[in-house]
Amino acid sequence: MLRCLLRVSAVLTLLAALPARAPGQEAAGASSAVVAELRDAVRRYDDALRRGDAAAAGQFFAPEYVFVNARGERLTRADRLANLRTGRTSVDTVAHAPQEEQFRPYGNVVLYSTLLTLGGRYSGEKLPQGRYRALVVWVKRDGRWQQVASQLTQLSAR
Repeated sequence: MLRCLLRVSAVLTLLAALPARAPGQEAAGASSAVVAELRDAVRRYDDALRRGDAAAAGQFFAPEYVFVNARGERLTRADRLANLRTGRTSVDTVAHAPQEEQFRPYGNVVLYSTLLTLGGRYSGEKLPQGRYRALVVWVKRDGRWQQVASQLTQLSAR
């Protein structure tokens, strides 16, 4: 458990230390194509969450996926999918603030950060609609984008 968290921390630290454009990285045109692919993956993932479709959402989680929720709890892919299947997690509202979205491509890895408005149920409790910062690490494998790690931070009301 601790080993998995340490691995994710090491990957995030490494990715954060990389320059915006790594040597040998594809040109800006390729980056815009990657961003377009990822925007589509984010849209399809959000749609799966809204529908409560665990099978569809699961396609976007890598086997080693780890999620740190807004309470600071670490969940695995299996945890997230079980919560979706049982209805303990359901999403009524998920809206991204486009002006807050950032895509940082590093070859087959993209760091994605956004500002979200979320509402629904989480871990069996009603989740009042609120604003969250999200950081998601996406990796392209076998021609598709999957999340390997994600983290939510709830913003305090202003």
